[in-house]
Amino acid sequence: MADETLPTRAAGHLPPWTVGELPYPPGAGWRLWIGLIGPGIVLAGTSIGSGEWLFGPAVSAQYGATLLWLALLSIIFQVFCNLMMMRYAVYCGEPIVVGGLRTWPGPALWITMYAVLDLAAIWPYNASNAAVPLSAAWLGRLPTGEDQSLVRGLGFALFLLSFVPLIFGGTVYRMLERIMTFKLVAVLSYLTFVALFMVSTAVIFEVLGGFLSFGAVPLRGETVVAGRHFTVAKQVGERRFVARGSFERTAGAAAPSLAEFRVTAGSVTATYKTADAVPAEYSGVLAEMLAEARPYAERERFLVAARDGDTVFSAEGRLAADGSWQADQAAVAPGAAGNVVQTYKSLDEVPAPYGARLRNLVEHRGFERVLLPGYVAEHGRLPPLDWAMLASFCAIAGAGGLSNTLFSNYARDKGWGMGRAVGAIPSAVGGLTIRLSHTGQVFDETCPEQQRRWRGWMAHIIRDQVIVWLACSVLGMALPCMLSLEFIRNATVGEHRVAAMIADGMATRYPAYGGMFWLLTLLCGFLILAPGQVSVGDQIARRWTDIIWTASPWARRMRESRVGQLYYGILAAYCVWGLIALWQFPPLAIAKIGAVLGNVALGCATLHALYANRVLLPPSLRPHWFLQVGTAVCAAFFFGLTAIVVWNMI
Repeated sequence: MADETLPTRAAGHLPPWTVGELPYPPGAGWRLWIGLIGPGIVLAGTSIGSGEWLFGPAVSAQYGATLLWLALLSIIFQVFCNLMMMRYAVYCGEPIVVGGLRTWPGPALWITMYAVLDLAAIWPYNASNAAVPLSAAWLGRLPTGEDQSLVRGLGFALFLLSFVPLIFGGTVYRMLERIMTFKLVAVLSYLTFVALFMVSTAVIFEVLGGFLSFGAVPLRGETVVAGRHFTVAKQVGERRFVARGSFERTAGAAAPSLAEFRVTAGSVTATYKTADAVPAEYSGVLAEMLAEARPYAERERFLVAARDGDTVFSAEGRLAADGSWQADQAAVAPGAAGNVVQTYKSLDEVPAPYGARLRNLVEHRGFERVLLPGYVAEHGRLPPLDWAMLASFCAIAGAGGLSNTLFSNYARDKGWGMGRAVGAIPSAVGGLTIRLSHTGQVFDETCPEQQRRWRGWMAHIIRDQVIVWLACSVLGMALPCMLSLEFIRNATVGEHRVAAMIADGMATRYPAYGGMFWLLTLLCGFLILAPGQVSVGDQIARRWTDIIWTASPWARRMRESRVGQLYYGILAAYCVWGLIALWQFPPLAIAKIGAVLGNVALGCATLHALYANRVLLPPSLRPHWFLQVGTAVCAAFFFGLTAIVVWNMI
């Protein structure tokens, strides 16, 4: 805690640091590895959440594993950012956000900036989506739009329950560490078991290859029907129709479950989420489209069609036991009036360029794989992908948004480096004797012994990030995507279904054990999402507690043992807002809003962390040029994703 007898050192635009002694880093042997159960575990538990269980399966179901390289880049770039933020906390025991307040031009500007950036973090999408597997378990099926009240009500309950673990347990950090350690062990054990014994070797290699397919992008066929999942496009006069959904087995028959029906006329698009909502004037067209897709669902076959100008080319065939597509018929339909549709018995007979493109579509089960630079050079624009979904996918891969700033907070509360001299945020019950200093404490960097300990701490945080966090984040993304590709490939992701769709796919694939896998996978999804809401609530309250506790003259007059009152006051305000957001927005929409805004927040926080380290740390302790360049590239990556989404919306 703060000691008025210690010497001080000027530290930017806030009160000076005191000068103490840097503690010893963890030694070799088992103590070293026990010491790694720290911020990496907590944030890895948070990281394996909505990004991995919602956007990962959603992207892979529609585009295969092709785009996993974007997630890998996101995670690797975040390692640079995290190391920069933790470096500051080890040096002075303060969170990186507080370090940012110390930089020019002072706290007023930076507090305003973080208040705006935190708009990305206040959306309770973990609670709203954790309600989906609970609803599915209650209903015995995937929830639909008609079940919105149930999903919303369970979302309210889970959101309120997420505050309970933050109230008990000594320090908030220790409780989070226990929750996230249990979550990681339970979730990764189940997903690894399923991947080893129920996922085909081809899918495993497809996912591994997807992480390394840098620059590749998928171009999905406009019509893709694969067994019971369908996306059918149809042009009628000036209107274009697209129907998406699945055929559900009911008493031996294939009954259509419509996820989306879109009608586009010129620049106006109308979207209907249920068959009952489709206007009578379009019901005949919808019936024709469902009739076209039904035979493929009933006979376990596929149909894929794409367009080149006015020419439509297609292939159909059977679904092999290993999931691959075996084409036995192809067709080319020129758009000019009077031209005859040409049919072929094999893809090798189809003339160029349609033969090669059809082989690409069949090999990748519904999409063509092309290189992004080549596509942009040829067409002068980005490929027609769901860029908002992809930006969300990258934003929540790893930590994302202002969540990364919490690496420095947790390093402080874990007692790493000078954090041991500062204190921690106590729980409301069981932590009343814990204190948190209003200012940080640094060490004499000119002392050789202190320099040696500093190098030991730097090696420790690198181990934490590379061995624990990066590995868990990549594995946490890979395993759900394997399940997605194996069980729900080409399925349409619906607003109230995505968090439980893998469970439905597994139950359908293994009907003899359907009930068991249905419940276990729903439980897995719940364990992935629900603890994330606990962490989000803590992150928001913790971030603003640290900002106010350090920057506010009013707060600095409070006793160090009263920091919990400020923390729980902020948590109560977040609770009120979260209930409003859950009432107004559907689950997946909440996740998209928070994720896309999070890219801007992470880019800004990353550059601010780089600035704080360069300005506030002594020259001998400032980060190596390689870490600085990696941090700058991290910011550019996330700013670039946001720019792409905005550009495609204009």
